[in-house]
Amino acid sequence: MSSEVITTRDLLDSASNEELEPLVEYILKASTEGLSGSPEYKRHHPDHARYSAKVYDEICLFGGNTLVNIFRKSGPSYSEVVKDAASKVGVKNISNGSIVDIEQRMIQELLRKAAKEAKGKEREELEEVLRNAGMNHKDYKAFLSGASLVSLLAPHLYRVFMYQASSLIASAVARQLLGHGLTIGASFATGRAGAMFLGPLGWVLAGLWTAADIAGPAYRVTVPCTLHIAMLRQKWIAEQEVGPLEGAFDD
Repeated sequence: MSSEVITTRDLLDSASNEELEPLVEYILKASTEGLSGSPEYKRHHPDHARYSAKVYDEICLFGGNTLVNIFRKSGPSYSEVVKDAASKVGVKNISNGSIVDIEQRMIQELLRKAAKEAKGKEREELEEVLRNAGMNHKDYKAFLSGASLVSLLAPHLYRVFMYQASSLIASAVARQLLGHGLTIGASFATGRAGAMFLGPLGWVLAGLWTAADIAGPAYRVTVPCTLHIAMLRQKWIAEQEVGPLEGAFDD
């Protein structure tokens, strides 16, 4: 990976309205959101790119304790938000990881849980999808046991596959919480390879939302938003290191 990775604020500043739309939708679904009442939103909506900084700040606010936010006038750092969301997804030992590392571990943890949920022929087909990405049966077993994909796939295949996986997860989250999928990376999410993961992934996500309801409604914002931002960053990284992603999702 290149030593310079785009910051989350810069990532959202460079995002299109289409890429920002799901983040805005997740925020607006929360009863405690403050985005819709902001001058920036009222002035520019639906031109989300004109108030991307406000979207970023709102996500951070949802990641903090409300009482603490009142005194410090802002939410925690985005790094803290990602770590908190990652813990809800089931990622372990995240205290010293970078944002990119934690995002990638979130993606892989959800992928791993979905693979474990798959049974019979569905599981065989999932293994085939991962074989097509450059993983053999031994590697697949290692992945299920907790090994990182970065150690199992060639670098260029890893980059493309991580974007594929992150776009599938982001689309599955949007389908469950917003009632529609995403057009970003849609060819993989709606193709044969992506379709293999949708059922098991849906079961995993359903459990996440139940846990989020129990833990606190803010996780209904921070978990989907951090997964969506992870997908945007994986796209940026892949394009920097592999090049244009046209055709990367062909099954």
